[in-house]
Amino acid sequence: MARNSPQTDRIVMLTELLADEPETPRSLADIARHLGVAKATCYPMVVALTEAGWLIRHPTRKTYRLGPALIPIGRAATTATDVVDLARSVMHELADASDMASIAFVQSGSDVVVAEVVQPVGGRRGTLGLRLGDKVLLAPPIGSGIAAWYPPEQREEWYALGGQNLGVEVDVLRATYEPALALVRERGYAMECMEQQQHSLADAVSELRGRGVGGHRSTVALREARTLLSADAVVGDIDPEGSYQPLSINAAAFDRDGEPAVVLCVADASRPMSGVRTAEIGEMVRDAAARVTAAMHGRHP
Repeated sequence: MARNSPQTDRIVMLTELLADEPETPRSLADIARHLGVAKATCYPMVVALTEAGWLIRHPTRKTYRLGPALIPIGRAATTATDVVDLARSVMHELADASDMASIAFVQSGSDVVVAEVVQPVGGRRGTLGLRLGDKVLLAPPIGSGIAAWYPPEQREEWYALGGQNLGVEVDVLRATYEPALALVRERGYAMECMEQQQHSLADAVSELRGRGVGGHRSTVALREARTLLSADAVVGDIDPEGSYQPLSINAAAFDRDGEPAVVLCVADASRPMSGVRTAEIGEMVRDAAARVTAAMHGRHP
């Protein structure tokens, strides 16, 4: 596991601080307070970022804002997420038809990153407390819609991460998930549910996010929040006579190599629904992902 780099974390936190309120310039004291360090520790970093053009320093007020060197970087990031542009109109239709928020995730290493959030036309719905740019570790019980398409050795890595995070033996996870992943491949979508507890996952994410220095968007916090889910959160066969309150119903869209390029999901159902309605929404999500696959000239594995 890679070791944390405090200086890198500070650069990320500073960039997020200025991006959240781009019209609000920040003094060195403000920045140091947000990062939880002394001004003397913070000063060399802001000087270096200013020299690189990432920051602009006001000549008299001595405050800092984001600089012009970040503009081409942002454009490059936009280009890199073209798949999300292709998915956006489909996501709007999916959100309206399901009356749930639609979220697009793209994979980044062992995490998935929130790349887009679309709300239904009828009003705002829950997003599990997630915001654009948030990262969630891909490990059971999260990510079955992707893991179903992993080769065996990659699925073993997924199980191993789940074992570490849930305190469950890998053999138990494998025995639990292999039939569920086979069903995901067969029906084309995955569903995770959670028992309704005193606090929702969204509440936990919000609370844990606040524990970070300055409310920094933290993968670690989101990993901790996942402990609200049990190892058997992934739903197998859906009983038409049953009642479900999905945490997420999701399906992968595939690139030209047949690998998951983006995961579309509807999230955080506000109330229980029948098994029939649950399956209908699952098929909507599957069909939406298939449309995105076609739009990017991808192929189903």
